[in-house]
Amino acid sequence: FNESVDAFTLLEHLQQDTARSYHFAFQASEDATFIGASPERLFKRDGALLYSEALAATRPRGATLQEDKALGEDLLSSKKDRHEHQLVLDRIMTLLGEFCSSISRDREIEVLKLRHCQHLLCKVGGQLIHPDCDAEVLAKLHPTPAVGGVPKEQALEWIAQLEDFDRGWYAAPVGWIGHDAVEFAVAIRSALVQGDTVSVYTGAGIVPGSQPKAEWKEIENKISDFRELFAPEE
Repeated sequence: FNESVDAFTLLEHLQQDTARSYHFAFQASEDATFIGASPERLFKRDGALLYSEALAATRPRGATLQEDKALGEDLLSSKKDRHEHQLVLDRIMTLLGEFCSSISRDREIEVLKLRHCQHLLCKVGGQLIHPDCDAEVLAKLHPTPAVGGVPKEQALEWIAQLEDFDRGWYAAPVGWIGHDAVEFAVAIRSALVQGDTVSVYTGAGIVPGSQPKAEWKEIENKISDFRELFAPEE
């Protein structure tokens, strides 16, 4: 930009157009602020109850109610997208099983509709064996399969070899910790504001059946909330 960008003004405008999202700002220094509007919860602890969710697979919103419904139904019926979501759900269920005496999940996968995207969503919950395990849960759940791959260790090693850039704080856990409750989101749909430069981050899950052009289009759609702030559509 031609002048410095105020990160908190940017976040204020972003917040108005991103319902059902976690809005955050982390200011590391006077000239570096990490902001975002993430739709994805990593986990929440309320006393001895632990909550998480599997959020994965994407379709755009439709221009009409009929088109929007058709896109959502296509997402629900897609073998490729259901597989992508199942990988995330299975991993989260397994990890919660390490900390909980009992776990449960939504009976049906639902479609979460955001302003520009719709995703497959399944909420998971459990009764903790020991409530004082926040650090351990955080270390286990991050990164989720949606952003770090699965199996976790092999995927992270492969990503480190393949990617020639640093993800920075993208998809990091961001949240708060209290005595009786904790909540963290996954810092996707995010941006790093540094003076007159704004770097926007998003990504897409890659599984068998993924098509490069379709995945790239999905990424472009996911950052629409930021792009419209910079160049509003007429």
